[in-house]
Amino acid sequence: MRRRLRSLLATAMGAAVLLGGTGTSVADATGRRAAGDFTGEASASASVPLQNEVEGTVTLNLKNPAQVTGVTGGIEAPGRAVRTVTFDFRPGDTADTQRITGRWRIAADDPAGEWKLNVAVARDGGTSNTPFVVRVAGKQGITAAKITPDPVRLVTGKDVKVTVEASVKDASKVSAKLVSAGGGEFYDLGDLARESDGKYRGTTYFSDDTAPGDWALEVYAHKGGQTLKGVAGFTVAEPVNGASKKARSRVTISAPAKVAAGKKVKVSGKVYRGSKAYPRKIVEMYFKVKGTKTYKLLGFAKTTSTGRYAKTYTARKDGYYRVRVPGTKTTGASLSPQEFVDVR
Repeated sequence: MRRRLRSLLATAMGAAVLLGGTGTSVADATGRRAAGDFTGEASASASVPLQNEVEGTVTLNLKNPAQVTGVTGGIEAPGRAVRTVTFDFRPGDTADTQRITGRWRIAADDPAGEWKLNVAVARDGGTSNTPFVVRVAGKQGITAAKITPDPVRLVTGKDVKVTVEASVKDASKVSAKLVSAGGGEFYDLGDLARESDGKYRGTTYFSDDTAPGDWALEVYAHKGGQTLKGVAGFTVAEPVNGASKKARSRVTISAPAKVAAGKKVKVSGKVYRGSKAYPRKIVEMYFKVKGTKTYKLLGFAKTTSTGRYAKTYTARKDGYYRVRVPGTKTTGASLSPQEFVDVR
């Protein structure tokens, strides 16, 4: 393993993914919102995958669907042949508008950029064509990452703060783990926070009895059904005066991925002391608004006889939850992974 964090080796895992993101702009060929057959907002989700093929989508508001007998389409990538776009038009709809979605395939060797979409709407009086431009995003990528400090020098009787920073292109979520090369020991940072400068960051604390030697920083960029993994090495130096005899604590965390604004968010998990449950322990609950750098204390929770805790909050803004277990004379402190909640 490399002893310095110099580069990231990116590897694709799982199924391919759509990386464009809902809300990708869709305009007519002149840059204006399409008139005539369509009205209101149009959106697309389209990106070149890391491997294999994925599905691109475009969603439009069709006017006066009761008069429509069919909707067909074709899309053309720069320098490529036209491919069919299949729409889910439902005949017989008497509403003023019908939300329809068109789907087509995007391959790993397709180019990013502006793709030309033509939608044909057949009505009783004939067929009309509307041109659009769909902006297809490029491939996802992990472009940089670092761990601070490097090397991590453990200190007897203290916890050392370790920060991970990653630059990632086109991901819906980024998470990270710090894993010992010897196996059996890791620190899970959970969802890294995307801050105002566009970089993803997370922190954890290494106790003085952390395994010294070679470690790996693993960064995971998630989008849809695919995860891109970046791996780099760093080292951990043992404390000069040896490890203290404190027991290690550990805390898990769980929260819903999405919740409606004003609804309740239940944050729960379990606290361990060593390998056993940590009963009747007061833990600290924290929250950080998406795009900011500072966690704010929400309050406290107490574990049950089985080490479990739970607390409910009102969802107001997108952000990250995490839980801290304070240390004592006999037990080390610990920090949970970050858990992101999307408030809609």
